[in-house]
Amino acid sequence: MQAAFSSSRIAGIAAAVPRRALDLVHYAPQWGASDVANIIRNTGITHVRIAPEGTTTADLCCAAVAPLLSALNVDTAAIDGVVFVSQTSDYIMPATSTVIQHRLGLSRKVAAFDINYGCSGYIYGLLQADMLIQSGMCRSVLVLAGDTTTRLVNSRDRALRMLFGDAGSATLVVQGDARHTYSVRTDGSGATSLIIPAGGARQPRSTETGVEKAGEDGNYRSAENLFMDGIAVLYMALRDVPETIAEATALAGWNDEKPAFYGLHQANRFMIDYLARKLGSSAGSTPFSCADVGNAGPASIPVMLAREYPRLCAEQRLGRSALCGFGVGFSVAAMTVPLDRTTTLPLIEVD
Repeated sequence: MQAAFSSSRIAGIAAAVPRRALDLVHYAPQWGASDVANIIRNTGITHVRIAPEGTTTADLCCAAVAPLLSALNVDTAAIDGVVFVSQTSDYIMPATSTVIQHRLGLSRKVAAFDINYGCSGYIYGLLQADMLIQSGMCRSVLVLAGDTTTRLVNSRDRALRMLFGDAGSATLVVQGDARHTYSVRTDGSGATSLIIPAGGARQPRSTETGVEKAGEDGNYRSAENLFMDGIAVLYMALRDVPETIAEATALAGWNDEKPAFYGLHQANRFMIDYLARKLGSSAGSTPFSCADVGNAGPASIPVMLAREYPRLCAEQRLGRSALCGFGVGFSVAAMTVPLDRTTTLPLIEVD
């Protein structure tokens, strides 16, 4: 599916992470210094951010809102749309976006949505905001994207414990004349490759679903923990990400020019480097900047932008940007967007 919009712009982006950064060398006594060093070398992740007990994804997203609105000189009264993108909502019900509406003191005349997506979710959130604005329903939409995935990972799952971190973000999309083009793909045949099997209506939690077992990979988890087939995710990304980006850039009319900047979901350095080669891009145009954060799901692109924005701006790369998220579902979402006039705050650390 492809679509183009020209009635909005991304006014500003902010990302927030827990201040606590767990050095992955901490796991050397548990899993062996050599194995831990190999994982760090392969993923490029040296630390993961872990939200304190009682701190939710909504808390991290809201921590990014006030600094962002202050920097933009925007009053909460101007906001008439909230899109919360996360797999770690505050409650099963109600929707977290409705709780955030009250928490931020927004008008009751607000459209509020929850989108249950992970690593592709940031682009889906921006797509939802563009649709709301182009329809005329909203003028100013907050896209709040993030996850506290560390809560979903078993403490004995070496592969994932050293990969995922927690973060939240806030992006303000307003009326404007920037051109955004999108391409999205969905392949539900990969749904079981990135899944928490138990806890939903299909398989409710029980005493059996909480039992930890060793998987074929030697990692321990229960049916209530996150499972990821990393090889399947890698193959999907190598197959679909370059094609999805190409569809978005073709719709933007960039047939003879590559994006000056590729903002890819920050899965890990190995994935980013591999995709950069597939895209024929340089390391400078396809950065990995989450070494001390971890894979932050739908917040990973905002976290990366918070780190890379000054350099990218100085190198004049942001006027022709392509963003792409990929993962759970399987789902892939790419967009083209000018970011050279987007206010992007330095990374916010939350105590």
